[in-house]
Amino acid sequence: MNAFTEMRSRYLQSDPAESFAEYYLAHRCYVSDADDVARNQLRSKLASLRTLSQQNSLKEADFLRLLSELGENVYLDRSIVALIIQHKGQITSGVLDTMRTMLAVPNSATLRYLHLLDLCIECDLPLLSEETLRATIAAHRQDYDVFSTLLEYVLHFSIDNLAVLLLDYLSEDLPENIQFQLIDILLSNAPIPSDLQQTIQQKLASCPQRKLYLANQDRHREKMSLEECGIVVLQPMFYGDPEDSGKGKSGGLGTLLKTLGNQLSKQQQIAQVFTLTLNQEWNDQKPFLQQYEAGHWLVRLPVYLNADDPHAFVKRELSIKRAVQRFLQTQQIKPDLFHVRYLDNASKAMALLAKELHAKLVFTLTPDPHRNMVDAEGDILCFKVEETLEKLNKITIGDELLALTDGIVGIGGDSVKQELELYFPQLKPTQDASQIRMIGEGIDTQIDTQNFDVWRFLGEHSLCYRIRKEEQSRPVILNVGRLNWQKGQHHLLRAWGESRLWQDFNLILIGGNRESKDAQEQAITASFDKFLAVNPHLLGRFAHVEALPNEDIRRIERKLMEHEADSFPNLYVCSSVKEEFGISILEAMSEGFLAFVPVKGGARTYLDDGVNGFLVDTANASTLKNDLERVLYHTQRQRSDYKKIQHAGKRTVLDQFSIEEIVKRFLELYLGLHESGELLCFANQTFQDF
Repeated sequence: MNAFTEMRSRYLQSDPAESFAEYYLAHRCYVSDADDVARNQLRSKLASLRTLSQQNSLKEADFLRLLSELGENVYLDRSIVALIIQHKGQITSGVLDTMRTMLAVPNSATLRYLHLLDLCIECDLPLLSEETLRATIAAHRQDYDVFSTLLEYVLHFSIDNLAVLLLDYLSEDLPENIQFQLIDILLSNAPIPSDLQQTIQQKLASCPQRKLYLANQDRHREKMSLEECGIVVLQPMFYGDPEDSGKGKSGGLGTLLKTLGNQLSKQQQIAQVFTLTLNQEWNDQKPFLQQYEAGHWLVRLPVYLNADDPHAFVKRELSIKRAVQRFLQTQQIKPDLFHVRYLDNASKAMALLAKELHAKLVFTLTPDPHRNMVDAEGDILCFKVEETLEKLNKITIGDELLALTDGIVGIGGDSVKQELELYFPQLKPTQDASQIRMIGEGIDTQIDTQNFDVWRFLGEHSLCYRIRKEEQSRPVILNVGRLNWQKGQHHLLRAWGESRLWQDFNLILIGGNRESKDAQEQAITASFDKFLAVNPHLLGRFAHVEALPNEDIRRIERKLMEHEADSFPNLYVCSSVKEEFGISILEAMSEGFLAFVPVKGGARTYLDDGVNGFLVDTANASTLKNDLERVLYHTQRQRSDYKKIQHAGKRTVLDQFSIEEIVKRFLELYLGLHESGELLCFANQTFQDF
């Protein structure tokens, strides 16, 4: 137990009236006097919001005070908006007049205006006059968060006399998802005068976004029957794309949900599985709806998000909820179960939607961000107020999801379960902790590698550095994952290049975007370049390969193992500072790689040090180097010993983590949540054009 878990335990044992966020702020350390003042102000506002939330009704003065405080803090704003929505039936004419007055200032503070628009849509309050709406659209042309929400407003209230104005915006350089919103409005609003309809069609004919929009519709005009009996499962995954694993924010979860959804959809008790994500970059290979297996669909929702804004999910929480809701309504899909997997506002949006639709909610619980609240010695860290609030927001969402969820999943084994119970002590008094289903992640073990030239393929997909032909017979150290400081690829490169390892092993890193690198990817690749510039002897022994589809990675791994050297085994080194479980680790182990995984995180629940792999300290390059050298050079293990460990690792995955085994556990959980025990039947339901 560390200082933070002790604080969580004391808080719940004290039967407090205050929220955990208030309690934490009262007991945290100080960064500066100014920060302490801000801390006290924040605590006071949280207390005020809590007091109002506990009341059965709000007075007009309460509404007016809440409205006046909008726009001061993005995290507090969400609580204010939620509170007003909760009491929308009590909104008075005086409150409406105040909102009209605030909305009548087109160029007012963007954050406040965004929330006011959310309130209008969620509370069904058409408060904007046409004149104000036109002025506001023009005023917020460059603020895409507000602009996108204004378009939602137009669509929600079916305002059909803005077609000419909106048509002009199609000629402008707007984000594609906003272009899609404009097209959606122009094609949805009716009736439109015939002369204007002709003008719209002419304008759309030359719009590239329109062509992509309609082309994606055409792909899915074939009706998909939902005649089978079974339940409908939604898997929201709003970080990246399952087809872009290793690029940007797209990681192993996308691979898991693709594999899991495919296998679930084959079960007779499951009618359909929908994996949901948000797409920002469109091309001919990324349709709105992409069918995997017969009963598994990937849904790419065109919701605008500012990729550079760390608060994007907070600001757009309700827009995400509405986008999913509209898709479900359009396609006449009635989900039985939502399964969310992140502590963020997008997951909170899905939880609220699940409850609105009377669907079951399953929540995958993880120790983050709680682990990040303490240092290596277990002492509570000091943060600036803004950073504190960001972390408290995630912790609060975790507590809220626990209160809403119908089923809890943990990733890993007993040690992770114990950690979860420390960070979430409310599990013990309110629920039987045994009800946490500890379910690992699973992988597909059926991979076709025929006619695959691995070295040619790696060369074709190299981002910069390649392994020379004369060096390709050496054993390899492999690492797969999106380029991220937390993934530690920069530590691995240094550990390899500053040790004996480079003399015996080639290093292959797979991950990163060829087309458009984000700021973090650029910084990491620059660190590679800098290190290799002062260590030119490493050139020809190191390869950096772009992110690849999961199927290609599996082929690479299998082919590399077919030609394993006699000197040392091929290694898979997960260099992540933290890794909740590790799909890429399991995949490499299933092919026979000798796995080295972080001593911290979920991988230690299935990897027994020295038995089926090795645990290493990935805190920095030095600790990683020392642990790798210790295992490979400073023990008495023979090549035959490593082969036994490799075989044990492969056996672990095949016996415990094949997707077939994992699906059995999820299926048991999902089916068990239906109170009647009867499966729902869907007769003659078909997809509409999306």
